[in-house]
Order: sequence, then structure tokens, then C-alpha cells
Amino acid sequence: MTEYTQQDRSLALIGIYQAAQLVHDLATTGKTDEQAYHTCIQSLFCDNPAKTLDVYGGDIANIQIGIHSLLNQMNAEEATQSRTLEITRYVLSLMILEKKLMKLGKPMKNVTQVLEVAKSQQAHFGLEHDNVIASIARAYSENISQVNPRIIVNGQHGHLQNARTANKIRALLLAGIRSALLWDQVGGSRWGLIWSRKKYLADALHFKTNHPNDDNDTSDKDEHSDKVTSLFKQD
Repeated sequence: MTEYTQQDRSLALIGIYQAAQLVHDLATTGKTDEQAYHTCIQSLFCDNPAKTLDVYGGDIANIQIGIHSLLNQMNAEEATQSRTLEITRYVLSLMILEKKLMKLGKPMKNVTQVLEVAKSQQAHFGLEHDNVIASIARAYSENISQVNPRIIVNGQHGHLQNARTANKIRALLLAGIRSALLWDQVGGSRWGLIWSRKKYLADALHFKTNHPNDDNDTSDKDEHSDKVTSLFKQD
């Protein structure tokens, strides 16, 4: 049995926060950080990563938005105006929904099939092409959007009614579920989140302080994380 570290759980949780933050940004402003967005979409096509960070391109720089979001939302010492209730709601909903989907089984299998189509499109058109994002969005809308608890995204009407923006939001929600699945796989739990809150914050602060990635950091090693299960594929 593979042994995972607290760092693995912190990285996966940061991945959830990054997806949730980008969903909020798109819904409210119609804009988002391009590097962070690219990282989230790329994570959907990351099969058999050697270590947890590989899901996010192997570089802490790719998840800085998630790091800042986690610190803003989870740090009790942060000013209340830096917190956004919607982001916390998205994060918790993604965690709960992932558990429900894993129990149901079939929606996840259907998503995997659609993602294979998107993967072929990605090889031809490029990762962020409208056709690729539309396929990922379809995987979410046809197989996940009706499963309770449904994730209701709040934002500006004009942005939510824009087809391209809506597809990006659905794709990011699927990326959030991917990170929630990863968090589950490496030992994350909602109870553990309560008891280990300070550890998550310490890791996030360390990742922020040591950006870009410091290969000499002994606390940041994935020595036991020799395999992370592929998206929606169960051993």
C-alpha cells in the first residue's frame, strides 16, 4: 500500500482551491489567470503521475493561485474581506460531490469516455481550443451536473450566459473534482481538514514563500508518492 505524506494532501487541496477560485473569477469577472487555468485543464489529462505535484505540471509556480486562495479562505488571521464564501462553498461541494460520484460509479466511467475524445481533440487542436473545452464541459454537464449536491455557480448574468465562459466554468468544475479525487486518494478527508488545518496552512505558506519550487526542501518530497491513480480510474 502506498504511503502518502501531508504534503501530498496539501497539494491536492490546493488544486481544489485553485479550481474553485478560477470558477469564481470567471463567473464574476469573465477573466481568469491563464497559467492557473491551463494547469487545471491539463490536470484532466495527466495519467499515472509519478508524484502528486506532477498532476499540476510538476511546478509549484502552476498552483500559486490555489495557494493564495487556500490561505485567504482557511487562515483565521486573514481579514474577513479577503474571504469569499462562494469559494469555500465550491470547495466543500466538490469534495462531497466527488464522494457521491465514486459511489455511483457510472457517471465517472462516462466522463472517462468523453475525456478520451477530448484528449484526441487536444492532440489535434491544442489544450485550450474551444472544441476541447466544449467536450470537457459536456462530460461535466451530461454526467455530473444533475447529481446532488448540484453545484450552483453564482456570478454576473452576462458572464454566466456566455457560452465560452460557461464551458470554461464546467471544465474547471471537472478539474476541481479531479483534484478532490486526488485528495481522497492521498488520504484527505473533511474531518482531517478540521484537525490538520494548521498543517495545511503551514504547507501553503511554505509553498508560497519558496516559490519557485525549491528542490532542496526535504519537507516537500514525495518519496512515498510513487503512484497516483489516473483520473476516474480505480485500481
